[in-house]
Amino acid sequence: MGSIVIYCILCILIPGVVAPPPNRQAQEQQVPPPNQEQQPQNDTPTKPLYQFAYSRYLETVVKILESDPKFSEKLRGMKEEDIKAGRVADHIDDLHQNVFDELTKAKIAEIDRLREEIGKQIEKDGGAHNIKVPDHLDVENWEKFNKEDLRKLIVRTVADMEEIDKQRREEFKEYEMKKKAEQDHKLAAMTPEQRAKAEAEIAEADKRHNNHEKLNHPGGREQLEEVWEEKDQMDKDNFDPRTFFALHDLNGDGFWNDNEIEALFQIEIDKLYNNSNPDDDPRERIEEMYRMREHVIDQMDKNKDRLISLDEFLQDNEAQAPNKQDDGWKDLADQQIYTDEELKRFEQEYAKQQGWGDHAYDPTPLSTPVPYNLGQQQHAQQQQPVAQQQPVQQQQQVHAQPPVEQVQQPVQQQVVQPVPVQQQPQQPVVEQVEKKVVDPGYGI
Repeated sequence: MGSIVIYCILCILIPGVVAPPPNRQAQEQQVPPPNQEQQPQNDTPTKPLYQFAYSRYLETVVKILESDPKFSEKLRGMKEEDIKAGRVADHIDDLHQNVFDELTKAKIAEIDRLREEIGKQIEKDGGAHNIKVPDHLDVENWEKFNKEDLRKLIVRTVADMEEIDKQRREEFKEYEMKKKAEQDHKLAAMTPEQRAKAEAEIAEADKRHNNHEKLNHPGGREQLEEVWEEKDQMDKDNFDPRTFFALHDLNGDGFWNDNEIEALFQIEIDKLYNNSNPDDDPRERIEEMYRMREHVIDQMDKNKDRLISLDEFLQDNEAQAPNKQDDGWKDLADQQIYTDEELKRFEQEYAKQQGWGDHAYDPTPLSTPVPYNLGQQQHAQQQQPVAQQQPVQQQQQVHAQPPVEQVQQPVQQQVVQPVPVQQQPQQPVVEQVEKKVVDPGYGI
């Protein structure tokens, strides 16, 4: 219970902004759980952390507040919206004086850091025109930590956290649209035959990704029993909620925190994503984990403190109903991450950035196969002299009226192989006719 403040503030306001308190961190690293529940997370890429310029100051304040048991108890019963609004500051008047002294020391240290940073900024910019007044502490009272300091710190942290969350969601959407733009551009540059083959491969990869076991609903009875049986190596027919909660309360503080909740979904995530499979995207794996965790917290966390207590777990209908039908889970492949209009705008801008031109996504038009074109051109070249000779030959027929076989003889030589000389008794005449055909003044 000693770390309740850490998890009521750090887990509510800034999950991941700083490492947990040293004693908690050491406990989790030095005493690995018997069932090694956290081991699968080593294969998951590190999730982005919240990082603020004032993170050290924030961590120090939280640790100091944790040292007061009465304040911890008051904080535990507060609602999430009250904590985010900074109303927790209303309870610091009851703190012991030594706690206030420690908070004041932390504030003075933060002021010293700000003075150093401001000095560097002024030197870099040649003036104070880019300096912003810090709003995570009370600048009107520099000498003492007070209620306004705590309120400002919480409100600033919440605002920064929400901005980072918003940025993360936008970056993931942009990441997915970039993947699609790259794919569309490559397909457009292919020949129709290559494009058809590539599209078939993409469809096959999607089919392989979607060909997985049924996904159980995160936090549902079937999903938890699957963990109980496969991870905990327990008898599925003897599922005991209290024992299950204790097995996955890895630090033994009586609550499930974010990391402990995420560890429950490794089996479901592994059904969807395999790090050794090139068809599966590690970044999408992380996003899927976020979605599952947020869903379960929303489902079970009644007091909105971002922690799940034993009582909340036992009172949850989804987790406790043994015969309730499992509705499954729709993964990212079933979600619309961006609209068609958003993708269109992104692809146009992305094509400009890459220098792809105005037709970066226009497919290569259908064309006649190359061997056929070459054959047609050769045949046309062979026929062209004959076509040019026909008008001259017609003039010969009008003025000179040569024998028919003499007029036809050049055409036959253009189309078929020449006959042997022995079979042409009029060969000299034929040569004379050929010369007259070439001569444009013949017959005038």
